[in-house]
Amino acid sequence: MITVFPPLIYIFFIFSGTIISISSSSMFGIWLGLEFNLIAFIPIIINLERNKKRSEAAIKYFLIQSVASLIVIFSIILFFIYSNYFSIIIPKFILTVSLRIKLGIAPFHIWFPEVIEGLRWANSLILLTWQKISPLVIISLFFNSTLLLLLAIFSALIGALSGLNQTSLRKILTYSSIAHTGWITRIIYFNRNIWINYFIIYRLTRIILCIIFLYININYFSQIVLTGIIRKKFIIFINLFSLGGLPPLLGFFPKWLAFSVLKQRAPVLRILIFSRLTTLYFYTRLCFRAFTLSFQRFIWNLKEYDKVNLFLLRILTLFTITRILPLRIIRI
Repeated sequence: MITVFPPLIYIFFIFSGTIISISSSSMFGIWLGLEFNLIAFIPIIINLERNKKRSEAAIKYFLIQSVASLIVIFSIILFFIYSNYFSIIIPKFILTVSLRIKLGIAPFHIWFPEVIEGLRWANSLILLTWQKISPLVIISLFFNSTLLLLLAIFSALIGALSGLNQTSLRKILTYSSIAHTGWITRIIYFNRNIWINYFIIYRLTRIILCIIFLYININYFSQIVLTGIIRKKFIIFINLFSLGGLPPLLGFFPKWLAFSVLKQRAPVLRILIFSRLTTLYFYTRLCFRAFTLSFQRFIWNLKEYDKVNLFLLRILTLFTITRILPLRIIRI
């Protein structure tokens, strides 16, 4: 039964799976940690709330991740069979593909927005942040350089362009995650150490946004437009602009890290900057509509929050605006 154990047990298994993957000295341990993450996250999706939307998201997630796990174990077998340096190119190619399927990066991203759309904000936060740690660490250790280079640029462009016509906040965050993960894998190609700093700062901004949406209980952009409370809009869009990398907000510092790494690769940097400017254009257009089109009467039943929650949201927004993060973290 899914509800026999409390959700905290499954969260413990997710954390354990990640620790096993990133600290294992064997390929089998890496695969075992990935399976721990997969098995533990599915009950969290549908625990205590067995509706059709959650069940569909759980089935899609299980099928895609199971196929990716099979490809991972197949590439591991090839690693053991072929020990020649030139012969491991194929296993690295297969492993890179399988891990990108697990991450939901373009062109293997079709399942990712659909699964996120069926989750609650708390579960979306886990999938958008913690579940990406193990595959990214493994990619930084074993990857096919040519494939990683091409798909990183493709992911940045697809993530930016696909978010232009979205009104669901979950899908907006999902496509933003695809674009940012493309940036991270691009940095991995040129520098295997700097990407960790990028990942930490970016995930902090993602956590802040998910907490805000969870507190206010909104899921679509229309709910932002239809509220007349300016404070809510200000809190949301400051954090969205930070996610888009607008200086001098906190989200700009990961981009600064990427610029410092890729400054000698001008063509690549131009493509990545174009993807970020596209995202910022979309956020600016949403902000303009939200502040110019407002209604005093709500159509959706938005969650009312007390002064304590409002204070917490302001603190999170202040963290996004100011440089509270130590500068030593972003040292190259």
